[in-house]
Amino acid sequence: MAALVLPGATPAQAAETGAVNGRVTLSSGTAAADVFVQVYPAGDYESVGSTTTDADGNYSIAGLAAGSYTVGFVPWPRPEQYHHQKTQLSDADPVTVSAGATTTVDEELFATGAITGRIVDSAGDPVPDLSINANEVDTYSWAGGRTDGDGQFTIYALPGRYRVSFNPIEGSYQSQYVPGQLDEVGATVFEVKVDTTTEVNETVLPVGGLTGRFTTATGAPLANAQVDITTANMYGGAWTETDAEGEFSVQVLQGSYKVGVIAGERQQYYKGKLTAEDANVVQVRGGRQTTIADSLVGTGSVAISAVDSVTGAPVANFCIDARCNNGSGTVTVTGLPQGRHDLYLYAPDKLYFSRDLTRVRVEANGTTKLTVKMRPGAVITSTIVDRQTGAPVRDVCLDAFLPKQAALKDGYGECSDRNGRITVGPLIGGDYKLFAVPQEDVYGRQWVGADGGTGDERQAVSVVATVGQVTTGPQVRMDRAGKVTGTVTDTNGKPLTTVDISVLTGHPGVGAQDASTDERGVYTIERLGPYAWPLVFSSYSYASQWSGNKTSRFSATPVTVTAGTTATQDAQLDQGVALTGTFRTPDGTPFTGGWVIARSVDTGDIAGSGSITDGRFTMRLKGPQRVFFTYNAYLGEDHQVDGRYLVTQPDGTRVLERFTVPASGSMSVDLVVPTS
Repeated sequence: MAALVLPGATPAQAAETGAVNGRVTLSSGTAAADVFVQVYPAGDYESVGSTTTDADGNYSIAGLAAGSYTVGFVPWPRPEQYHHQKTQLSDADPVTVSAGATTTVDEELFATGAITGRIVDSAGDPVPDLSINANEVDTYSWAGGRTDGDGQFTIYALPGRYRVSFNPIEGSYQSQYVPGQLDEVGATVFEVKVDTTTEVNETVLPVGGLTGRFTTATGAPLANAQVDITTANMYGGAWTETDAEGEFSVQVLQGSYKVGVIAGERQQYYKGKLTAEDANVVQVRGGRQTTIADSLVGTGSVAISAVDSVTGAPVANFCIDARCNNGSGTVTVTGLPQGRHDLYLYAPDKLYFSRDLTRVRVEANGTTKLTVKMRPGAVITSTIVDRQTGAPVRDVCLDAFLPKQAALKDGYGECSDRNGRITVGPLIGGDYKLFAVPQEDVYGRQWVGADGGTGDERQAVSVVATVGQVTTGPQVRMDRAGKVTGTVTDTNGKPLTTVDISVLTGHPGVGAQDASTDERGVYTIERLGPYAWPLVFSSYSYASQWSGNKTSRFSATPVTVTAGTTATQDAQLDQGVALTGTFRTPDGTPFTGGWVIARSVDTGDIAGSGSITDGRFTMRLKGPQRVFFTYNAYLGEDHQVDGRYLVTQPDGTRVLERFTVPASGSMSVDLVVPTS
């Protein structure tokens, strides 16, 4: 019995608790001594036990209550890690501890390379006790070290590409990047490989002083204002505050800077500029004092009148930012600093589409007068109530979809108020179906029918919206929610992770989804009304399909949901038809990036998508079905085109082209898209 009792524990304690032990080794297989080991309860970041490995790499932590834990290892100066070979605690593999038993957790430390070098000042003298940082460019992981008395340092890091930096001014967070850069722009990227050493030597930039004085537009001291000193590339530098006389002083590394000042709601950049892009660059020299002075620019006003873009009649109800005309016909915005301003114009009654007014010129002590055209729209109103009690329901959002445009949204603005009232608009004129999305888990989503909800868009009531008018839609009667769960596998029965499941498709890359499968291939969709719902299963590696192994939302086998219960729907995905294609301009220039999206001719839903790289894309589609293409594509960083893929007919008209996806095999398309 004595042999079963863990060191430091009584027999009764040993029976009630468990232990974790193991051996830690280097990647070479030799023992890793003096490694700090910690045990964390699952999902918790506060350790409940710790120890250090002995000369043979062994450790043991006893007195652990039965349950699930994670184990971390800190082999300083090597990178910390978590069982099994994970860089983040949140990704660690769980370890089960049982009462009266010992769980063995062995760990092999990451294979590392080294960054070594020496830091000296401008006189060539070593800089001791300086913290050195190595930041991985692609994964944002970090490794660090510290200089010794001779300025030497060694950093052990995982294989990767790193920028090296340090903070040479005591008491300042300003960084210097190797070689001699104030920010990461222009910094060298060093490649670290296993069991190799990369040498990085650096000389600390000389330090200079930056002083100045800020005043108001009338010349009074601008006291207690925040002063931000950033690099010319708008990365971090230093910050301070003005004193009672509006003066400031700070020590910074030699280089080029932009200086901003913030006083209440006013923000300005030296000298007399409203944006960082327009700011003057200040040069600071090592060992010298640079002095600047600036005043807040004077303020003026903008007076804007709005007219209907169709009729020319005055718009009675519109706002600019938070200021509204309240029937006066004009909105005046005061207190704007002299310069160019962007203003947002909108109609609170949603009968007009909003407008962004860019670079409106404001003169100090003057008023800029503008007349702006606003495009009229249509509005649909409704009330949302509990189907059983008739009580109003708040925080339910309402989407309005034209035919073949239904899509899962990634976020919502205004939803129903406490009286259940909601206004949807501005909309273009047309025949709409309404989709209700509660923001709480009590109620389920629904397509809005004439007398209740449905899971089928085709059964939803049509609401005709007319431009310039407010249409009252059907009352939305909300039912209690149910759920759907299931497992997604491939054709061999292997669980598939990160498969997105939804009742509608959304634009790829946006992240709109109802649920995603976990490592077991399991998903759960919540907030579904008690109706029959089609489900779509989407993955970049497999062909998207609808429930019942169908190609379309309208042909899918629906899943019946019951309020307060969980229905089950499994799916098996295959790779479908491989579609490859090119995406070029009429002169053959390849588009550099973006998305090509295949959409169902039947529903308009996304059937598959592929990202564009150097004018080529690939995707997987389930056949047989007919699709058309839409796109969001880029030529370089500044030129973007989007729309539906059209072809020119003999008479010069452009029409939507449709493609047939076969049941199996592969297909290719060459898409030629104009740049304007």
